[in-house]
Amino acid sequence: MPSQRDRLRVGAAVVGVVALLAVVGRITGPRAPAPQPAPATATMAALPQRADLPERWVTERLEVGHGGGPLVFGAGSLWVGAWPDREVVRIDPRSNRVTGRFPAGGLDPAGLAVDATTVWVVHRDTDEVVRVDPGTGRVVARIRLDPLPFEFTPGDRRFLPSLVAVGAGAGWVASARGAVARIDAASNRVVAVIRLARQAPAGIAVAGRIVWVAEGGHGVARIDAATNRLLGTIRLDVHADRVATDGGAIWVGGRSTDPSSESAGAVARIDAATGGVREIVPSGLPTGLAAGVGAVWITERDDAAGGALECIAPEVSPSGMTGLPALGELAVGGGAIWAADRLGSSVYRLEPDRFPCSATSVLTGPAVTP
Repeated sequence: MPSQRDRLRVGAAVVGVVALLAVVGRITGPRAPAPQPAPATATMAALPQRADLPERWVTERLEVGHGGGPLVFGAGSLWVGAWPDREVVRIDPRSNRVTGRFPAGGLDPAGLAVDATTVWVVHRDTDEVVRVDPGTGRVVARIRLDPLPFEFTPGDRRFLPSLVAVGAGAGWVASARGAVARIDAASNRVVAVIRLARQAPAGIAVAGRIVWVAEGGHGVARIDAATNRLLGTIRLDVHADRVATDGGAIWVGGRSTDPSSESAGAVARIDAATGGVREIVPSGLPTGLAAGVGAVWITERDDAAGGALECIAPEVSPSGMTGLPALGELAVGGGAIWAADRLGSSVYRLEPDRFPCSATSVLTGPAVTP
């Protein structure tokens, strides 16, 4: 008996001609691109000669270095955490070129976020947040994270930051030890530290006055940005590994924990204003998740060496494309979907204009300005 996900998905078929089949919302891919020589010293590499790179959607491949970190769209650009190179890479969505490579400001960069004026990078080794000018790459602030207000182990109060998000006039830095620090964006000072009920947060996002923290199998915690108070946790039939927001909805993706589900993964949609869970959609196991307006995009494992991209929106059958490279981190913005190669050093630009939810979810700017 095929699963619900199998009924939604029909694999991409590349047979030398462009094939476009809509089968219960699933879109297949066209023929592979014609062979092209790769330029020796270009920022934008030629598409690899693989039948699983349909040129109808994957229009550019950019080499960014070793990659390995998050993708964030903000301040009109795509930002890539090239953590093995200790760099932040800036990509212009209009020219599809790397326009900047900035030092990440330390030896052990982790989380990445972008607001209207700076790029935020957290560093575990020095317990600090570095703010970088997006135009010049100059470090404009180094913010030391104070010791935790509690002992993690006897005598150990180190913060050890791992994630960062921006919004509500602040930077919100999560520690794997179960705390979130609020940094005032105007003064660059830590003004509050909120203790979480669980350790090892997996994701963080800000929507309006609420900070959302993914806590794995325990659900999603909510912090009131007006009072710096922990409001509680929303339990889900999803292992909350990733969280993203478009301002109106919170999307949480991860392994399905619903024993009745035949799918490996699931994505939950939560109303940002009320905290009510609106729906949980079966999916593949997400390797990346990014929100547009009214929709969410996820990358998934397709097979041992390949990947898939899926779009989920309310009242629209999930649609997607298989036969892609092994994709990981995702970002939405600049009129495109941006996906990192999970096994290499590339970032792909995907043009998903045939997806039912693309008209509202692919923007010329970020979904919400913090």
